[in-house]
Amino acid sequence: MEVFFGFFVVSLLGVLWFLNLAALLQKLKMDKSIHNQVILGAVLTFILIFAFMMFSIVS
Repeated sequence: MEVFFGFFVVSLLGVLWFLNLAALLQKLKMDKSIHNQVILGAVLTFILIFAFMMFSIVS
């Protein structure tokens, strides 16, 4: 059960991280403010790395 949950959390965070990257690139192209995407990207990266570490300890 922990493995399924770990895969689910890591893949969900990866999708959110990618969607944030796509939004960041769109805003860069339109020359808009990217402050929110940078902060969200940093937070998602921290959580994704933490999830990888927790998943590797559990499995």
